[in-house]
Amino acid sequence: MLDEGRDARPDVEDVGPKPERGDNRPTRVRFLVLFSACSLAVVTYIHRVGFATASTPMREEFGLDQRQLGLLMAAFMVAYGLAEVPWGMVGDRKGVRNSLAVIILGGSLATAALAAVAWIPGTIAGAFAILFALRFLFGAFQAGTFPSITRMLADWMPTTERGGAQGLLWMSSRIGGTVAPLLLVPLFGMFGSWETPLVLVAGLGAVWCVLFWPWFRNRPEEKASVNQAELERIAAGRREQPTGHGAVPWGSMATSGSVWALCLMYGALGYSGNFFITLLPDYLSTHRGFSPGTIQWMTSLPFAVGVGSCLLGGTLSDLIIRVSGSRRWGRRVVGAVGMAIAGVAILATLRVEGVWALGGLLCLTYFGNDLAMGPAWAAAADKGERHAGTLGGLMNMTASLTAALAAVVTGHLLESNDVTLPFYLFAASYVFGALCWLRVDVTHTIAGRAEAPGEDEGDGDGDAEAL
Repeated sequence: MLDEGRDARPDVEDVGPKPERGDNRPTRVRFLVLFSACSLAVVTYIHRVGFATASTPMREEFGLDQRQLGLLMAAFMVAYGLAEVPWGMVGDRKGVRNSLAVIILGGSLATAALAAVAWIPGTIAGAFAILFALRFLFGAFQAGTFPSITRMLADWMPTTERGGAQGLLWMSSRIGGTVAPLLLVPLFGMFGSWETPLVLVAGLGAVWCVLFWPWFRNRPEEKASVNQAELERIAAGRREQPTGHGAVPWGSMATSGSVWALCLMYGALGYSGNFFITLLPDYLSTHRGFSPGTIQWMTSLPFAVGVGSCLLGGTLSDLIIRVSGSRRWGRRVVGAVGMAIAGVAILATLRVEGVWALGGLLCLTYFGNDLAMGPAWAAAADKGERHAGTLGGLMNMTASLTAALAAVVTGHLLESNDVTLPFYLFAASYVFGALCWLRVDVTHTIAGRAEAPGEDEGDGDGDAEAL
């Protein structure tokens, strides 16, 4: 069962009196929770980018064209988008401990099952149909990962540490994206196929669940090793404590300018950014004519740059908040600047032919892309609080649906040998997202309360004006 509500006492440790140190310093259990979230992000992106890494040999084996490959990418994204909000609501209402175990085990099984398609006799159409179904199933499971983690961090992290925590989380996802091709391409050569390596990396999800589920608890007060000082540290700076769930304020969300801006911004990010996760390897092979070795580092290096950029974006966002006292501008500025950089850089890729110039611009694009990731998810936690999973799911749903659209449109254009228009669309999407950031205001939660005493109360933007 997924029931992790407040009455689910078998999953609450016998806390007793909270441990106290002689100097009354806070314990640091929240950082172990953050580490578990970051390790999950690594596994998630190894699974996700692993499919893109295997896409070219897979396409050749099954005789698929680029339109069909785009549809396989879209199947994942559509399912991912449709399941985002339901998984977010499960996390908000029932807790994330059990739901994350289901999410990761299900996604791992769907990844491993891809290998079985190669041994099923039938036509190209039959193989495509099975691959499509498995990608859809994989997306439906993976959809719950980041909304659930966002709720986890809303429960476990102080408001002044959320940007850095989200930066570390997305940094970890980029480590996974970097590792995936570096790990899988040699394994493809070692085993002489793409199937066995995918099965091996699928097993990472099972290992994570075995380590996470027995140890984790949904809320700090349920964990015996969390002392009173750490509980007070986690609760500091917010009026609304995310200990229950209550009814989701759909009306407030539907009329919130900030919620719309946050979702549209992340939709723009999803349209352009997912090109790196889905079609970039095949684009470099088919339309740039690069060798497998060159493609390996050109697909890995942007994720490696993203490792530092994710951490930098979240840390800068928190730093601006601490220095200026404005959470609104702390989240806005870093996100808007990052997406503007990405828009200019990806447009510039059309002007270069050399390997190093193209690789550098792709890295700069992803640097800007990932500079916005930490502030975006910290904004979802700030804005949503006890509904952070639902809001994060809504935001990620928008990105998934726009990414599905991008996969279909880009796949169709590339199959038609139009290698220019996709990049103009990517650039326009980034610029639109940068403008949306200027409407995001996290100084009020979706329940309508100011986030903390003394917080700036609005400047006529975001929720100060309903839609």
